[in-house]
Amino acid sequence: MDSLDRVLDATVRLLVGHGYNVERIVYPEDHSKRSIDIVASHGERKPLMIKVVNDTSELKPGELSELRDCSSLLGAASLVVANNDNGEEIDDIVAHEKSGVFVVSVGGLKSTLEKSIYVVKRQGNYYMRIDGEKLRAERERHGYGLGDLASLLSVSRRAVYMYEREETDISLQTALRLMEVFGDKVFRPIDILEEERSRYATKHHRQVSVRLEQISSAIKNLGGEIVETKRAPPDAVARVKDDKMVIVLSASKEKILAKKVSESAKVASSVDAKIVAIIRQASRQIIEDTVPDYDILDIYRSIEEFISEIKYEKK
Repeated sequence: MDSLDRVLDATVRLLVGHGYNVERIVYPEDHSKRSIDIVASHGERKPLMIKVVNDTSELKPGELSELRDCSSLLGAASLVVANNDNGEEIDDIVAHEKSGVFVVSVGGLKSTLEKSIYVVKRQGNYYMRIDGEKLRAERERHGYGLGDLASLLSVSRRAVYMYEREETDISLQTALRLMEVFGDKVFRPIDILEEERSRYATKHHRQVSVRLEQISSAIKNLGGEIVETKRAPPDAVARVKDDKMVIVLSASKEKILAKKVSESAKVASSVDAKIVAIIRQASRQIIEDTVPDYDILDIYRSIEEFISEIKYEKK
């Protein structure tokens, strides 16, 4: 078993041990061309979409944005599990943020699931999260004003004010000074699965390929969003109001189509989405045999039929 397989197996075991239903995604077959390796669902937690690598240097351009945007649209949290970040070993209480996706080690995944990640690395700098109420209480208990604590930490009064309102994270260097004053009781873990990455939370209005233009236009006209995928089983994922869709278009070979649909079914099931299969009539039986759960499968003979249906349903 190579090191990548060990990371994959360890990731699956951890998720199962924490009560997740886990599926391995095996399409595309070449791991280096795949943006999603694992999907996981849990009755009381947000679904997960995970990419696994030995080192983040192995990630291809576009993988992180596809993982991030698909997860966002389908209501899942995105993660990368890796041993190293560009050769640097990842500490088990640290999450490295890259393009709006958090990267953790296997040990860091355990910390994530147990809500004990205390440090994030962003753009080369490390930060911790303040518990504002505890900081204010400790400051007042010690008789410090905002200016007094600011002087001790070598920051501005406004910075202390923002820490207490939890409007900003604290740099690791300043956090270490704060620990010397109040100990570690004023810090709280960072729930990276629920973390709002607002600078990446834009509408998914990127250009799509010609074969998806009609679908994209119809979905956007209904107030929805769509993301075309290049490295995942479906051809696109979309959302219109509360309805999530995993879209699969006809493939040149029926064997490939069956594989795409079966792997897309894993994604759809984990995020409570519908599979939208727009295929030739001759391929219908193959698809129905591939996805026995008809509740998550809608089959259309043409793009026009699909567009007509969603316009009618959303009236």
